[in-house]
Amino acid sequence: MIVTVRKRLEAAQTVPVAVSAFSADALERAKIGGAADLQFSIPNAVLTGNDRFTIRGIGNASLGGDNGVGLAVNGATIGYIPYDDLFDMDRVEVLRGPQGTLFGRNTTGGALSVFTKRPTSELGGNLSLELGNFNQRRAVGMVNIPITDDLRQRFAGYVQKRDGFTRNEATGRRVDGRDQYSVRSSTRLLLGDNTEANLMLALYDENSSRTREAKRQCKADPVLGCSPNDLGFDSPDYNATIFKTLANAVLSPAGLVKPGSNIYTGAPNPTDLRAVAADFDATFRLKQRSATFELSHEFDPVTLTYIGGYSKSSTEQNTDWDNAALPFRFAKPVTYSMSRNVTVTTDQLLTTDSSTGESKTTSHEVRLASKGKGFFTYTTGLFHYQSEGSSGFFIWHPFFELFQKALGRPAETWFINGETLKSTTRASAWFGEGQLNFSNDLRATLGARYSTEKRDTLSRNIVLTASQPFTQKPTIDASSWTGRASLDYRISKDAMLFGTVATGYKGGGFNAGNAKNPTFEPETVTAYELGLKSEWLGGTLRTNASLFYNDYKNMQLAQRISGSAIASNANATTSGAELELLFAPTRSWLLDANFSLLNTKLGSFVTVDAANPGQSLTSKTPEVAVNLAGNKLPSAPETKIKLGAQYTTGLFDTGWTMTSRFDYVWQDKYFAREFNTPTDVIGAWGVTNLQLRFANSKGTIQVKAYVKNLSDASNVTSITIEDALIGSYRNVRLLDPRTFGVQVEYKF
Repeated sequence: MIVTVRKRLEAAQTVPVAVSAFSADALERAKIGGAADLQFSIPNAVLTGNDRFTIRGIGNASLGGDNGVGLAVNGATIGYIPYDDLFDMDRVEVLRGPQGTLFGRNTTGGALSVFTKRPTSELGGNLSLELGNFNQRRAVGMVNIPITDDLRQRFAGYVQKRDGFTRNEATGRRVDGRDQYSVRSSTRLLLGDNTEANLMLALYDENSSRTREAKRQCKADPVLGCSPNDLGFDSPDYNATIFKTLANAVLSPAGLVKPGSNIYTGAPNPTDLRAVAADFDATFRLKQRSATFELSHEFDPVTLTYIGGYSKSSTEQNTDWDNAALPFRFAKPVTYSMSRNVTVTTDQLLTTDSSTGESKTTSHEVRLASKGKGFFTYTTGLFHYQSEGSSGFFIWHPFFELFQKALGRPAETWFINGETLKSTTRASAWFGEGQLNFSNDLRATLGARYSTEKRDTLSRNIVLTASQPFTQKPTIDASSWTGRASLDYRISKDAMLFGTVATGYKGGGFNAGNAKNPTFEPETVTAYELGLKSEWLGGTLRTNASLFYNDYKNMQLAQRISGSAIASNANATTSGAELELLFAPTRSWLLDANFSLLNTKLGSFVTVDAANPGQSLTSKTPEVAVNLAGNKLPSAPETKIKLGAQYTTGLFDTGWTMTSRFDYVWQDKYFAREFNTPTDVIGAWGVTNLQLRFANSKGTIQVKAYVKNLSDASNVTSITIEDALIGSYRNVRLLDPRTFGVQVEYKF
């Protein structure tokens, strides 16, 4: 398989880098439709919260920072949306470990690159229709048109609709459903024998009931609201929340709340992880327009390439903030705002949270790569990136509004108002990597990157305070050097050993609305790796393995402290081993497996646990700091195993073939937070997927039946914690339940 993990075309088995590469065929045979499926086939990878990758324990993102796993589309740094499907793909490349030299900033954990298919010289297309449980309806199509010998066009897209995986017992409807589509245009222009231009335009649109948080969990505690040691299906203890304080201060004296009232009395919380009882269903709106453009020209000794990227996106995600259909009633009808632009007069307590965001990103890269196999080969280039965006997190609750009104404060303070009006990032870099080919068997690689970065932000945070102005934070202006050195040696025709030392850098940023920790420092890493890439038994067995050790300084940890989601800095180390196997003992059998081990360890890190600020069950204040030295990193299971097997045979004398496939992944338990408390534990889980595929002799017709998550387990992927003022309850996210269906595809 040909990859571009070093910014030039190379066979994957010859590249001295730990990479998991998936061709279009590999994606299809394992039915990898998106990021949630992709994580199962990557060693030491977790899709935290079902929307962001963590590789080798690194990838933790805060509201003011970036994820440690870089994302790219067709080589452009514009970001792949994990919610989107991997349709009409040429390949997917996942690099494990820091990639600071060629991929640059914010790749301290790794990099994921998706490459869409380019138009070809043949007229053709395909259409796939899929029906499944939960009223799943999905159609995928592609048409390839060679307009002339030099101009080729390709259109591809899909549309998906299905009912939700979760029941809302209060509304009688299902939530966490999907209503989304994506369309793509790809144009390829050959400008002579040595010049080629490729333009990709894409649109993703979703208007679903996707839930950000699937389920509330809490074991009521009279001091902290929810216990830091146990999870259950209670509501927070009302006496430990800000709501009782507000009621006593304003609402009870005004006759709006009866003395002794408890808003959580009788509040339903079904014990089924896939059932909720909320006043209204979640809404999820996301739209992205994106484009990539590549222009390359081959000179005799070198190839000159320009890659540009553009994306513009907007989102609004709304949910019932208290995750409950409360039986509580005000003493008389009250007029208040229950959400943006919605005012009600009712005795019910209705509350909403809304997460919004808009962003625009452009990237440019020009690089020069040598051709041939001389003593010295190289890649060098210039890079520029710019993004501008805004975001907000807003909470409407009648207790907050009535309290602020009683103090005579303006309307912009009547709700929790955490807003970044403008955030900009500008980054530029030079990079270069050279390879010394001492012989056919021995090669050395040296690379370096110099990066500059500027960040600005204008934000405010209003939480039961007077009106606050938007505050311009001091500009972050930083520069850094990163590098990479590797040595690889071919011990036989089909086996190569390599060793690498590399450094990485992730820029610092702002913690919006947090006066105690207004900024966080850049993250750096020094990484060491030993690897083996080999093929045995006449090329029927592929074995790739690696050992790694990473030393992180000022690693950025996402935390919830004093009502804010912030990034904190801590030192940490990660180490482990990975093994990937692919074996085709006969023409009928194909076996694959990967195994990974991971050990993570925090250095000295003094902080306060939002779930238990007093560090006891008898005292809530003052806050007691704890040192987390030696704790495990979040989203870092110590062991992960993936097994796959498929068998293909002829279907009597019909000319059709039948392929049976089995996939199983098991992931060890891990912690949702760096505090490693009992309520942070995400238990080990396994997922079994089955397929049965029939194809005619020409491969133009395929019929596929599938089952995913055969056992219908409710596997938890993340646990987040709410603020101590409202009881520190947990929000849980899950993998998909058991799904099954039939897919029919026709190629022409």
